[in-house]
Amino acid sequence: MSTRTRRREFFQHETHRLESLSDGVCAIALTLLIFDVVSTAKSVPDGKRLAEHLAGEWPTLVAFLVGFLTILVCWINHHWIFQFVRRSDGGLVWINGLQMLFVSAVPLPTAVLAANFFGEGRRAALIMYGVEFWLITASYYVLWRYVVGRGLTDRSVDADRFPGVAPMYLFAVIWTVLSALVAAFSTIPALIMWALMFVVFANPSGFARFAASRMNHAGAHAGGADQPESGENPGADPDADPDVERTQ
Repeated sequence: MSTRTRRREFFQHETHRLESLSDGVCAIALTLLIFDVVSTAKSVPDGKRLAEHLAGEWPTLVAFLVGFLTILVCWINHHWIFQFVRRSDGGLVWINGLQMLFVSAVPLPTAVLAANFFGEGRRAALIMYGVEFWLITASYYVLWRYVVGRGLTDRSVDADRFPGVAPMYLFAVIWTVLSALVAAFSTIPALIMWALMFVVFANPSGFARFAASRMNHAGAHAGGADQPESGENPGADPDADPDVERTQ
């Protein structure tokens, strides 16, 4: 076995190790989210019923659910992207590690949001969560551009959806920036924008297919505009006298 063949097999195996590491990071981050809920459930004031206490702590429960869905959607998209990745290299290891850094930090803005949702720091907490969301989406776009640019992917895995992946994540980057800006002025619209992101990116396969189909439609439309209409002679002079042409 040649050195080149051994190196290729090593980097092919490395993609599985990256996925295993990412699975572990997501699992730990999901586990950390429940700690605030457990702490809240245990700290029942004297003379207060548990049901009443938990009802008053609903922002903590909602924040746990939001954080859980955030990390779950991250894992779904990471798993979906890596179906196209056939080889790894040193750069991909670092980019994937940076992405896991952002994912593992999700419990922090989630806890801050739960603690300040009704306080004066609500807007700052929302912006903090928005920035975290933007960092995660940006990392997916960078990761995808890197693996495609370095030739680490296999387009034949899903040729129909492959062209739509880059615009899909670029749209996510732009959308999360707008969401964070909106959060600085209004809470409800920002929450609605983030909710829409969850719905869309819970199904990256469908969104990528939609983006690819829109690109193909736009390309076909642009190509058709350059073609002559049926029956038109592309070499004819539109200003020429047809009687003169027939006599020549």
